[in-house]
Amino acid sequence: MSNVEEKLELLIKSDSKIIQIVSYEWQRVQGYVNHVSKALNMNWYSWCRIKGLSRWDKNTSSLVVEDSEMTDPINVLRFFDERNDPILLILEDFHPYLKENNFEIIRYLRNISRTTLNKAIILSQPVKRIPEDLSKELSLIEVGLPTKETLSVIVENILNDDYPNIKFDITDKLLSSALGLTVMEANLAFRKAINKNNRLTDNEIPLIIEEKESVIKKSGLLEYYHPKDSLNSIGGLENLKSWVETRGRAFDKSARDFGLSTPKGVLLLGIPGCGKSLTAKVIAKTWNFPLLRFDLGKVFGGIVGESERNIREALEVARALSPCVLWIDEIEKGLSGVQSSGATDGGTTSRVFGTFLTWMQEKEEPVFVVATANDISLLPPELLRKGRFDEIFFVDLPSKHERQNIFKIHLQKKDRDPDNFDIEYLADISQGFTGAEIEQIINDALFIAFNENRDLELHDMETCIKDTCPLSKTMSENIQNLRKWAKVRARMASIQDNEPVVIVKDDTPKLKQEAKNPFII
Repeated sequence: MSNVEEKLELLIKSDSKIIQIVSYEWQRVQGYVNHVSKALNMNWYSWCRIKGLSRWDKNTSSLVVEDSEMTDPINVLRFFDERNDPILLILEDFHPYLKENNFEIIRYLRNISRTTLNKAIILSQPVKRIPEDLSKELSLIEVGLPTKETLSVIVENILNDDYPNIKFDITDKLLSSALGLTVMEANLAFRKAINKNNRLTDNEIPLIIEEKESVIKKSGLLEYYHPKDSLNSIGGLENLKSWVETRGRAFDKSARDFGLSTPKGVLLLGIPGCGKSLTAKVIAKTWNFPLLRFDLGKVFGGIVGESERNIREALEVARALSPCVLWIDEIEKGLSGVQSSGATDGGTTSRVFGTFLTWMQEKEEPVFVVATANDISLLPPELLRKGRFDEIFFVDLPSKHERQNIFKIHLQKKDRDPDNFDIEYLADISQGFTGAEIEQIINDALFIAFNENRDLELHDMETCIKDTCPLSKTMSENIQNLRKWAKVRARMASIQDNEPVVIVKDDTPKLKQEAKNPFII
């Protein structure tokens, strides 16, 4: 018996009259109700506005139309209310009738909740909707995404009913590739793979993952990435890379048997362009985990309750895809306004943030969160306390040795031999440059060489370096303050000491947001 079936049976035994089951998967809901009805020796019916009332026939194991004319919600509630035998009634997609202005329907449901007969209404709907008037009488069950066991049932049903003669090999790896899909989505993914290759084996996993990426992208909240960079793609950050390598095996069962807890995540603070986002991709590649990018800013919707539902759905997908890496880039932007949420947005941001924090604290599934942030002043203090993340790393400007490695990495990516260039000289004259700026220097130098019909030369990069004003100069004061904060509150991602930033002169042009307040000395 599944966890949902146990909850449903317990609620019915405990005389709960109205039970809302939130799921897009009507087949699973019907399966749960059928299983519980057998255990409790009850008959069950199903109703929807289009087909009217249907009855489950135990002899034929199918739904038989009982009254196709019963399309009015009041009439089906009256039918249920007048029955004196123990029955279960599924009301499919009843949530449009649960609006606060549907006084008659809500009043009828409240009356039903006061009956003493052994029967219950099951509200099967894709979204949670609980009118305030019913909040005390209604019980709630939220159905998670299918497990590998459920997916196995789907595959067996497809093969037995429609494809009995194809070659198949249902492995754990194949089922894992469909995690994160609903029953209907998984059914479509498996069928598309079968129809394309006339088989279902591990060779069809890329087709299933392709379908899964399409489904995940439809939500607009998550993006599925295929990282290609390894640890060698990061020039420096040795402390951080060592930490990542040490925890790579901590997700195995042997680690739990040894007494290790599953890693929760890491928060990367620091200067833009120094490798924080790259590190998130590298972690997923190193551990061979799926990488999901979560855009917190897209969580917030205009409809009441939509934001809270969005974050729950996104975190549910991540849980179903575990083990995986959940990458939240520039998390401070998505959580900006938490402190003033009650006055500006009715508390929506605070509730979304609270949902995320609770999930971070309580999650048991191996979902490793990699959050990056540039501006620590915008981060809520609750996010920084011990226990939310396993570690907080500060990613600073690359040292001279790290800049040498970065030049070598990006030259090799462009099929150039670093030994043909004076890398030490380039590292010397590029003090204060970020990794992203060094990459752009090489790209700009290649443009110069290509335009002059020759190969890349040292002076091309030298020219580009001298023509570039790095971020460390325009934001020197911010970087200094960030370093002071990180010195006592975070762990350094690099083993090399920080190089001093160049303080700009007063006559250097500044951006509007960099202007100094004349009343603060």
